[in-house]
Amino acid sequence: MRRLQGTRNPPSRLGYRLTVVVHVVLRVIYGSGMVRRNDLEFVRYVVGRLEGAGVRAWVFGGWAAELLGLSAPRAHRDVDLLYPADGFEVVDGFLARGDVQEIVAKRFPHKRAFEVDGVMVELFLVQADAAGSFTDFWGVARHDWPADVFDVEADGLRVASAMAVSGYRAGWEELQAKLQDRRSG
Repeated sequence: MRRLQGTRNPPSRLGYRLTVVVHVVLRVIYGSGMVRRNDLEFVRYVVGRLEGAGVRAWVFGGWAAELLGLSAPRAHRDVDLLYPADGFEVVDGFLARGDVQEIVAKRFPHKRAFEVDGVMVELFLVQADAAGSFTDFWGVARHDWPADVFDVEADGLRVASAMAVSGYRAGWEELQAKLQDRRSG
């Protein structure tokens, strides 16, 4: 067989079969057969999918900290989003379509979670009353968000404000203590 410069030999039958098996196993494990990197384009993709379903969300957590310059770029395990609404009706409709894999163990009054291409996405419900924006954790703990929580855009994305990200992190241990009291009481 004549080999052209810069080309590779065709794969053997065994090599081809192994490749097919690997792809089938990945499809079974990860659903879509594709594992995405949790990079900025992935965040844009997730926010865009939610937006297309009528869910307006703001980037929060580690991604928000990075986009706002509060932390250095790093690898991210998930995507955290804030969802300002009275409830999860629109989100639940999105999840019911079956386009994404809901993480039922994380279905709470204040949170919904799902996977997209093997990456966890969490939506935190942010409600409003006369005192301002807040997240209610099981009626046990209330986290009040600053007035500017939804006033920021960075890199073309709606992003929770620096004060919101820093304030949540600063109050994390106190929030966890209140929630621990709920579990043990």
